[in-house]
Amino acid sequence: MNFRLWREEEGSAVILIALAMTVVMGFAALVIDMGIVAVEKWKLQNALDATSLAAAMDLPDTAAAAATANQYIQLNGYDPSDMSVAFKDANETITISSTKQVKYNFAKVLGFERIDLHVSASATGYTIGGAFNYVLFSGSESFTLTLNGSHQYIDGSSHTNEDFLTNGSHLTITGACEAVGSVTTNGSDISIAHRVPGSTYVEMPDFAETIRLQAEQIGTVYNGDKTFNGSYMDVGESMYVDGNLTVNGSHFRGTGCVLVTGNIVFNGSNLNETTGDAVCFYSQNGDITINGSHAVFDGILYAPNGNITMNGSHQTVNGRVIGDEVRFNGSSLNIIGGTGEMNSLPSKGVRLVKE
Repeated sequence: MNFRLWREEEGSAVILIALAMTVVMGFAALVIDMGIVAVEKWKLQNALDATSLAAAMDLPDTAAAAATANQYIQLNGYDPSDMSVAFKDANETITISSTKQVKYNFAKVLGFERIDLHVSASATGYTIGGAFNYVLFSGSESFTLTLNGSHQYIDGSSHTNEDFLTNGSHLTITGACEAVGSVTTNGSDISIAHRVPGSTYVEMPDFAETIRLQAEQIGTVYNGDKTFNGSYMDVGESMYVDGNLTVNGSHFRGTGCVLVTGNIVFNGSNLNETTGDAVCFYSQNGDITINGSHAVFDGILYAPNGNITMNGSHQTVNGRVIGDEVRFNGSSLNIIGGTGEMNSLPSKGVRLVKE
């Protein structure tokens, strides 16, 4: 082989390899920078989501909502000057927008200097109702709400998004007994004020974000599983447990909502005996179980995505029982709805909306 030709080919190969390496390194740099951009956009989106949800709690008071937005955007590491605020839907919806410039670090070798991120989030408030218009509610479309045993007393109205069935004696429902499917009663001494089969579907609201934000504001947040043993616990306005909650014979004082991401288990009796107090125990993604006879609970049990199971006899709920599936194992159940337990709920919920 001609030595001169070989040297020329070798030189050409080195040049091609150098050019290829430059291109490869340039694209690698671009990929790294795009990863940085994606992280920055995610952080900004989360900040605007949290800010809009917090601000929506103050609507329709736009001045208060704007002040809250300024506070929360700073808590999330941004400056109020980085965002713009707009209101619509009769000041019931807030939209927060932001443009952030991100400079490239490595992609400059390819001629890319910077990129502008345009991010927005909208949130709106809504009145909590629906399922909370009933003292007994089962939201599942595939589960029959069944009352087995004797001496069941429901003071108020009940609703199920499937069928209703009762087997036993001495059942009283002072209000309406609604079912999207059928209403079937087996037994003696059954008194139902209004039987309403073929009712319309009723949704369960999600106001978890409202409670979490309130709890963070007042500092009543627990990370991980939490257990309360035989003591008086002041709930205050709201409490957030990121985990499971176990309650062993404790008494609860105050008027507010306890949001738990996991399961809630009550063991014992006299869960709340302070006159005038009412607590909503809200299992966001888990189940609620009450174990023990002669248990008394004042307030609301709410498990929109799970089961509520009451094990034992002579149990009384002075409030409401609302879950995806509700099961009663025992006799002499009393659910007595009033008006005070509704004070444990926030005045309204907030949720993100798509633009």
